[in-house]
Order: sequence, then structure tokens, then C-alpha cells
Amino acid sequence: MISQIIGAFLAVLAATIILEAPKKHIFSAAIVGAVGWGAYLLCIGLLGSVLATYISGLVISTLSHVFSRIFKVPVTIFFLPGFYPLVPGSGMYLTVYEFIQGNNALAQGHLQNTMQVAGMIALAIFTMDTIFKVITRVQYMKKAD
Repeated sequence: MISQIIGAFLAVLAATIILEAPKKHIFSAAIVGAVGWGAYLLCIGLLGSVLATYISGLVISTLSHVFSRIFKVPVTIFFLPGFYPLVPGSGMYLTVYEFIQGNNALAQGHLQNTMQVAGMIALAIFTMDTIFKVITRVQYMKKAD
């Protein structure tokens, strides 16, 4: 498990460099991805890949929002590379491979799982964006009083 988290850290570190993020935020973005992958690994045995993706997506989204407020930079600096370990690339590969092999039932199963995982990533981002917008609005309303 530790080796997978280190691997996720290094992969996100490389993705952050490729995306040309500001140099002072490279390690912070890699930490976001590694913590998110750690949350995924902790949850996958109990909840399955779909719910584990949602929970780790919530962790990544939360850390991204917190780091963006701490460092006063756009949240996408942490979002984009942070979600790299969760992107279901192998699921899409297996879907296409099984369709090419003529195994339509297996391909449809892979496609369904891939779409669910991708949907959970989007839902996690939406959930945390909404929560942080509500928090920001409440803080604004308190200041206005």
C-alpha cells in the first residue's frame, strides 16, 4: 500500500510538471494526489471501486479547495493532477479491447463500470464545489451583518 501511495505521489508529481503548474505548488499537488489515492486504497476493499472513487474524490476535492485558499491560487492547479490516479483509463482500454475481440457482454460490463467511476469523480467535484460555495456565501453573509 505504501509503495502504491509513493507511486501515486510520483505520478502526480510528473503530471504536475507536464501541466506546467507553478513550481512552488508541485509538491502540494502531488500530496493531494497521493492522499486521494491512499483514501481510495483504504476504501476499495470495503466499498468497491465506484464508492471508493467517490470518497477519494471528496478527499481530493477538499484538499484542492483548502490548498487553493491557503496558497491563493486557482483550485485547478490541484484538481487536475490530483485526479490522475483515479481516472479510469484501464477501464476504457478494456472496453475497447473486449469490443474488438467480440466479447460484447464483457465490454458492456467494463463500459458500465468505467462510466460509473467517471461519474463519481464528477459528482465528488460537484459536491465539494457546492459545499465550499455555501461556506463562502455564509461567511460573506456574516461579514455583511
